[in-house]
Amino acid sequence: MRYDMNILWIEDTKAYFDESKEILEAFAEDIGISIKFHYIQDVMEFFDMIKQNESGFKIYDIFFIDYSLSSKVEGDKLIADLRTKKLDSDILFYSSDWESEIENIIKNDILSFEGVYVANKENFDDKSYWLIKKNARHLTSLSNIRGYLMDQTSENDFTVQSYILNRFDNLTQKQKREISDMLLDYIKTKKETFVKQASDEISKLEEGGIKNINKVMGLGSELFPIHLKYEIFSKMLEYDAEISFEDISVEQYITDIVKARNTLAHKKLDVCKTQKYILYYDTMKQLESRKCPTDCAKHTDEYKISIEQWDIIRKDIHRFGNQIDNVQKSIK
Repeated sequence: MRYDMNILWIEDTKAYFDESKEILEAFAEDIGISIKFHYIQDVMEFFDMIKQNESGFKIYDIFFIDYSLSSKVEGDKLIADLRTKKLDSDILFYSSDWESEIENIIKNDILSFEGVYVANKENFDDKSYWLIKKNARHLTSLSNIRGYLMDQTSENDFTVQSYILNRFDNLTQKQKREISDMLLDYIKTKKETFVKQASDEISKLEEGGIKNINKVMGLGSELFPIHLKYEIFSKMLEYDAEISFEDISVEQYITDIVKARNTLAHKKLDVCKTQKYILYYDTMKQLESRKCPTDCAKHTDEYKISIEQWDIIRKDIHRFGNQIDNVQKSIK
């Protein structure tokens, strides 16, 4: 199952967690999202986990923390330790008896506790509902819509492809023939359309070259794929003395950035156990065979993108985008 949100919940009493979790899952279902709860009881395990969430790829969107977690770590010590962490996830502290104490600690150093909220067990549901809705809003922001759609459709692609690969050999010969005929009919239709369109465009280009660039740019991806558009764009830059792509070349963009985008857009993605790598798969068979080792140092160089690599890609995308913005400004 895919999840829109991950919540790390630290609570001593398993029964309270189970009861509250069911209520929140029903609430999330009502507002059209899915949540995965990660439950732990040991506060020391929590500190180990947030080290990974601090320096690696972000998994947890919200932390729910019982203020009276453990006799080993007092609540005020826990808050003091959290002050030193670079966390951008929301934190909800809750307690039956210590709500005022938590609020006073936060108020005395408010700048250190952005994104920290307080509840007692009576109003825990209301506060947790609000935080879940607040984080769910990120799914509808303009900056996240593309990523959200990529994530959802890639998950669908992964499941469909895995199902076909897994079940096709179990079909009867008659069923296989019906599937073959479906593919054959589509390819025949595509061939006829493609051949006619290709022949028409060949004649036009041989007779007089490009006469209407608008029509050429409107050709389907079968005849005019996106990579060819970038290659033509790069060639045209050679004719323009006022514009240069010295920082990130168009060729580098196509080779590195577009390749990374396609990898992230069209495959099932996961984050390794230590949150240092994005892993990707095309099929269920790959998912089973490419197990994530406990030690990140034992990862192979294949089928992964490290957080360092992603940082480089992200920066290169930004640098290339600045150059494209300059091109846009030059267009009159």
